[in-house]
Amino acid sequence: MPVCSGPGTKRIPVSLHRVTDKYTGNQLESSVIPARGPETGTFVSNTSQISVLKPSESAYKAAAAALARGELVILPTETIYGVFGDPESQQAIEGMTKIFGPVPVSLAGWHAPSLELALERANVTHPVHRRMLERLLPGPVGFIFESGDSVRVPDNAAALAVLQTAHDAGHTNIFSIGLMRDDFGKGDEIEPLLKNDSIRQQLTDAGVTVVIDVGQTALGRPSTILRFTNDGGYEITREGPVGERFISEQLRRRLLFVCTGNTCRSPMASAIAVRVLLEQGEPEDLFEVSSAGTMAATGAPMTPEAAQALRKLGYEPDSHESKPVTAADVQRADEIYGLTRSHVNAMKDAFPGAAWKVSLLDPDGNDIPDPIGLPASVYDETCRTLESSIRSRLVMPSAGAERQERGAGA
Repeated sequence: MPVCSGPGTKRIPVSLHRVTDKYTGNQLESSVIPARGPETGTFVSNTSQISVLKPSESAYKAAAAALARGELVILPTETIYGVFGDPESQQAIEGMTKIFGPVPVSLAGWHAPSLELALERANVTHPVHRRMLERLLPGPVGFIFESGDSVRVPDNAAALAVLQTAHDAGHTNIFSIGLMRDDFGKGDEIEPLLKNDSIRQQLTDAGVTVVIDVGQTALGRPSTILRFTNDGGYEITREGPVGERFISEQLRRRLLFVCTGNTCRSPMASAIAVRVLLEQGEPEDLFEVSSAGTMAATGAPMTPEAAQALRKLGYEPDSHESKPVTAADVQRADEIYGLTRSHVNAMKDAFPGAAWKVSLLDPDGNDIPDPIGLPASVYDETCRTLESSIRSRLVMPSAGAERQERGAGA
């Protein structure tokens, strides 16, 4: 499916008030009314009926069962309402064609029930592309891959519940087209469309049998569409709720290494990490690497033994001045690596709200001891251990997936 067309939404003008765009942080003066619940009941046409349901477990099962029968359903997303169907059903494809035109599948994209399933099927290899998926999904963004396939994970509980129920029943490739036809208006409410006799009849004739109505959707316009490029970049092929500034900020990977005095282990780790990230294809302007100490003084240089150990392995030490770890450091970092379990525990105790970011650097769970005051050979061994641990850590998925899980639904 060459293009992912995510559902999108708009609001109805009533009164002016200030709102915050969650994806840009901008304060906007918007003409909106609060989202309201749908009316109870079923809209009936002359020949058959469309069941209009409020969000509930039974409604999700009814929608998933309709998809399994090859019928179409209309679901809300955080952007606009969309028509959902199973592309393996000829009936569903013909129904989409009746609503949207002769080639609806070219306008549709797979809507996954979770980030995990999206990542599993996407098989993205470039670290920047993977991070984009981790940090922007679920959300109002559709992704088009180099293969032409596409994916979106809507940030709406009702849509996700139906998609997951369908997936569990073996219907794993549900696609959707947003209600973006001219006579559909903004697509942010379904009730006015169903009260229009002509539109309701068209939807009925196309095979729409179930609608889940949540009132107005949250964002009021179709999703942003991003196309991945071969070099690890991307292009915005359709503007939407998520803008370039927000995307760029989400793409940045920020690493913080923490030891005790910030003169040996953590600055060595920082120097190693920079080169490893560059070797992995990370653009230099999309990552930040820093270090700090739990008991560090301010302004001390890296020890000569640490700098020499780095040079022996082909790394060039940067200019370094020690610093104690601060709340600002922790807040800014995406991933925080302690050199020993005591560093990890100290960080979690001092910054409990960021405990989920903190990991032991060695993936095998071993401490990397302090070489301070020991022979050069110990520094050399410490540097080799740091290099091995960092290479193992930095080829793993970034912390974005866990952060997205924590932030989902916010």
